[in-house]
Amino acid sequence: MKPNGVSAELLLRVRGERLAIDGELPSLELQDARLQAAAAEDTLSGHLRQAIHASHRPLRDIARESGIDFDALCSFLEGEQGVQSDALDRLARAAGVVITLVQDK
Repeated sequence: MKPNGVSAELLLRVRGERLAIDGELPSLELQDARLQAAAAEDTLSGHLRQAIHASHRPLRDIARESGIDFDALCSFLEGEQGVQSDALDRLARAAGVVITLVQDK
């Protein structure tokens, strides 16, 4: 036991976990950048992505309620994959939003 009350085993485990986090951080930062860029699109999909994020609902719940595979939802949110038009309605409902289109004249 170290003088500060932390065992050598615990210190070793924490150092290992820090290294793992350091290894994962770059890919998580890239994923976050993709999520931000996709949500910032001034498109129907971009606005829906914003609404999904703003709902603060668990993504697994939104995926289940909308009948969309969780991985497909994540790909949609990152802008890597689109979803079928009927899925847009289901996603909006699951996120608790209503989509209203206004024709630009």
